[in-house]
Amino acid sequence: MIERFVDYLQTSLWLEESAVIMKGLKPIHPIAFYKRGYLMTNGFRVYFGNPNSKKAMAIASGETMQSLRNGLKTDAEIIGWALSEGGEISRLDLAVTEWIEEDLFTLEDVKSWYMQGVITSTLVDGGAKEISTVTVGGGNQVETLYIGHMQKRGRKGIFRAYDKGVEMGLGSEIATRIEIELKREKAHSVAKRLAESNDVAGNFRTHFNVKSKDFERLMDADIVPAVRGKNLVKEEESEEIKRRWDWLLNQVAPSLKQAILDERKAGRGEARIIAFMQASGILSDATKISTHLSEKKYYDKLERNELVERKKED
Repeated sequence: MIERFVDYLQTSLWLEESAVIMKGLKPIHPIAFYKRGYLMTNGFRVYFGNPNSKKAMAIASGETMQSLRNGLKTDAEIIGWALSEGGEISRLDLAVTEWIEEDLFTLEDVKSWYMQGVITSTLVDGGAKEISTVTVGGGNQVETLYIGHMQKRGRKGIFRAYDKGVEMGLGSEIATRIEIELKREKAHSVAKRLAESNDVAGNFRTHFNVKSKDFERLMDADIVPAVRGKNLVKEEESEEIKRRWDWLLNQVAPSLKQAILDERKAGRGEARIIAFMQASGILSDATKISTHLSEKKYYDKLERNELVERKKED
């Protein structure tokens, strides 16, 4: 399974701090150059008090972006909201993740792209750097690979690839992620195109492209021209969503069902089940459905006992 999405969004926008205070939003610790921070109801963190700017700084982490997508918001809609508030996007991270099924590209594949000179990107001029751990027996296990100038990352952005399975504690070579971190003008121009097209892969390839069959499989999208104008969302996205649901229903659901049975058999209660629902963003939906069904059942009982007026038949 291949996932393509925006993993980080940072924007300065026109937002009145007084309006934020009136809403009673939770104060949070500020970041550098800002004096005050708040957590918005949509998950964005917003900061005020930069002496060099009257605008607020709003940040959506990867977790926030995923939570909004779980709430049926597309990346295009999320970015569109920021732009509608006068937002100037200063950082935008595009991510592509492959979960092992029949195929899986690895960090060694990414490393070979660089060594073979098949990458087209200005980031290549900054060189490559890998972070690895020494394993028992003297071997090295690459954890993260960067392409780009690390010292100029704040202005020019960077590319990185890492073993997502290791990061999640699931084990190596289960999922591999590649990300491109765009900054300043590039971030803003790509954000505007994404707000119109929702085409993550095509915009990824605009700034980082590879002559490789594995990369073609990962992207499955043409390069988006770096000009203004609407780009149609590829029909393959609907197929990707269908494949994702097939995987959830046919593979994840049975495993989850067995895990729940094992938890209850062991007498450990519902703690892990609730933790899973929170992590997947479905706890609030499940609560709403449960409440709806409970209310409907109560209403039906009242209707059967003629304590409420029955609906008139046609």
